[in-house]
Formats: sequence, C-alpha cells, structure tokens
Amino acid sequence: MDRIEGLFDKAKIIGDRVLQQIREGKNILIVGHLDADGITSTSIMAKAILRKGGRFIAKITNSLRLKTLQDLKECDYDFYIFCELGAGIAMQMREMLGDRWINIDHHQIGEDEKKLDNVINSWQFDIDGSKEVSAAGMSYIIASKMDEKNIDLSWLAVVGALGDRQDQGEGRSMLGLNKIVVKDAIESGYLKVTRDLMLYGRETKPLHEAIASTIVPFISGLTGNRDACLAALTSAGIKLKEGARWRTIAELSEEEKKNVVETIIPYIASKPTATDEVKELIGDVYILEMEDEYTPLRDCREFATLLNACGRMRRGGVGISICLRDRDLALKEGEKVLAEYRSTLSRYVQTIMSDDSRLVEGRWSFMIIGDGLVDENLLGSLSSILSDIKKFEGKAFFVRTTTEDGEISFSARLTQGCNPNLNLGVIMEEAKKFDGVGGGHDVAAGSRVPSQRLNEFLEAIEDRLRQVNEDKGQNID
Repeated sequence: MDRIEGLFDKAKIIGDRVLQQIREGKNILIVGHLDADGITSTSIMAKAILRKGGRFIAKITNSLRLKTLQDLKECDYDFYIFCELGAGIAMQMREMLGDRWINIDHHQIGEDEKKLDNVINSWQFDIDGSKEVSAAGMSYIIASKMDEKNIDLSWLAVVGALGDRQDQGEGRSMLGLNKIVVKDAIESGYLKVTRDLMLYGRETKPLHEAIASTIVPFISGLTGNRDACLAALTSAGIKLKEGARWRTIAELSEEEKKNVVETIIPYIASKPTATDEVKELIGDVYILEMEDEYTPLRDCREFATLLNACGRMRRGGVGISICLRDRDLALKEGEKVLAEYRSTLSRYVQTIMSDDSRLVEGRWSFMIIGDGLVDENLLGSLSSILSDIKKFEGKAFFVRTTTEDGEISFSARLTQGCNPNLNLGVIMEEAKKFDGVGGGHDVAAGSRVPSQRLNEFLEAIEDRLRQVNEDKGQNID
C-alpha cells in the first residue's frame, strides 16, 4: 500500500473514533505541546470537534510525563487527544487510560508504539516527520477525514509546519505531505506562496529592523545591529520612510528588493559559505490572504513565532484563541506576549554570549548551561537561535537548565557542518535509562532527567556522540 494512502486510511479510522465520542456526548480533553506546531495541531482538532457540536477542553503543556498522565487521569475526562506529545510513553498511556485516548504525532517512535491502534504517527508509514509533515499536518489530515469542509483548516497546518522549521526544500519550500497541505490551503483561498526576500518581519518591521532581526542567514555586522543596518541602507539610497512611517519589506518594489540584497552581500561575501547564504536571502514566502496587511498574522512564519511566544510564555490559551480567529482581545494580548518573548530571548542570548562560564565545549559538542537564567519553556527557542551562530558550527549543540521541580531539561540541535549521521532524537532517548524522558527528531530533540542522574546522562550523551563520530559515519539507532 502507498505510504500516504496508508496514513490517510488510518486518519479516517481515527477521525471516526473522534466523531463517535462527539455523538455519544463525551467530554474530550485535547492536550497539546507548547510550540507553534503543538498549538496549531490542538487548534485544528478543537475546531473540527467544535464544528460537530462536540464538548472539549484544550490544554497546552511543556511535556508529558508519567506524573502528568496520572494527573490527567484523575481529571476524569471521557476521552483524551494528545497533539505532538507522548512519543515514547504510549504504552504507559494505555496502562493509565485504557482505550480512551489517541496520540497524534510526528516524532520518532519505537516499533512497539507503531503497532498501537490509538497512535497515528507519520513514522508508522515511513514518512519523515522531521521534514515531510508536522503534528499540525497530521491533525489536519484527520480533520479532513472527519469532514471534507475542514479543508479550510489547512492554513493552520502550514503555520504549524513552518513553526517546526519544515521548510527544508529548495528555496525554503515544503516537502512531502506538507506540499499537499500547502496545495489545499492555496485552493481553499487562504494562502498565497511567492518567491521573495526571506528577512524576518517582512510585514511588520521597518526594513532596517527586519535585517537586524534576521538570524538565518546570520549576517555578521548586521544581525543584531539596527544602527549598522540603518546606515548601510541609507548609504545605498533605499527609501526607508513613507512620510513619518517606516516602510516594510512587503512595501518594496522588485528593484528596491534587489538593491537590499546587493547591500547585504558585502557583509557575507568573505565567508566560505557566502554563495549558499546569498541564496538563503530569497525563498518561498507564505502569505495568509485573509489576514490584514502589516500585522504579525499575515506572514505564516511570523504567525508561528507569535504562537510559539504564547506557548513558551505560558499563555497557550491565547495562542489557541488566535488560531480560532479571535482578532480582538486575544490578538492584542498575543502581541504583548510576543514583545516580552523577544525581549527575554534577547536578554538570554546577550548574557550567554558574554559569559564564558556558561559554555562547555566537548570534543563532539557544545553545551550551554542555562541554570538560574533560562526558563525551561524557552529552551527550544533559545537552542534554535544559538545553534545558528557560526561559533557553534560543526558539533552537536545542547542547552540545559534546571526546572521548577529540580530536574534538568535539555534541548538539542544539529548545527551547520555537523555529522549528518547524528540522530539527536535517538541520543535524547538515553534519558529513559536514567529515570527521565526524551526523544524528538534527528535534527532537533529534547529530554529531561532527575538532577541526581545528570552526570550519568551526560556520560551517555558523550558516549553516543563518540560512537557516531568515530565509527566512520555509521548511524547509531
């Protein structure tokens, strides 16, 4: 059977199970991960259930551990839907919740979990969940099987995939199942895809601030330096204001955009990767046509950043409300949360980059110690930002911090030039040997261990990295 056809068939079965719960008047709890993909995945299921008259509560959380499962069980809901959470503990879900649950995910799982009827995961059908489909995409496929009218939720799945950095095709395009989701979103009239400048804040930020905010590619001398960006653009003769108002990238003519690229090129021309980085300046831009221009919801990548901010700043409910089209109070609150999120991450980066005591460099890795500084909910965002900095290229990259309950939480990323055979999801699963939890994708993963098992876990990480790097490229799975 074709792998996509197989996934669609199972999505129909899962969708029918959800419809049955709705018909029987069951109380449903949807639990989603706090990142943009988790929030959009949760929102898609919430909307699909709402349209059928179902009753549900939606909850956003950082991680799903055994204690969390026990707490959820005691809440005594009739049925549980887990979105982008629970990979690796599905057997425990079955023990605690019986048959009253489904798990929608795209992270790597073991063979035992692949066999469970309650689990729908891209890897069950040999579909790479790190780049071919996100959790939001999986939820969308289920929703579309519940009712074909739910094709109008496809735009949310695009936001989720971009938030999960699945734009890994040429020119930051989508791959695999994500291409089908993008096609549905375009055909439903919600999405437009154009080839344009890939600077952050194209709809909302003044041009010089957009360049200063751009991390991929990291533009030495301009990234993080608004004054230098302003001076460079002014020298190039680019019109930066319309009256008293700063212009955005979205307002520029094609000739002006070309001039912007020519202004940036000298800052990266001396780098060995200059040709690739110049290419990264132009790529696929995903625009939501139903959203107002010059708002953080118009560009899908900015939308994803807003949702990520809501989740990681412990305001996941605000993110869900925005996904469900609240453009009044929730959006205003979300914009405030986003400003606080950016300020907090900027403070983290500045502190870490100026404090050498927080960096531990090993033979195969870089480790940032975030204890006493970094909130555990912001680990993933911080590791994504820092891992793109040239200083950390060529080695596996980890950020860790102490959690509120005294455990140690890790976020891991592959960097540019890293051994391509490294699978961070597998490495982070080592935490299970030390009374912890862990897993994820090959390029991005996370874990959590008790503090008293930290040194053992660190030794296990180093041993895994050594095996892969010394065994002539053999992938250790």
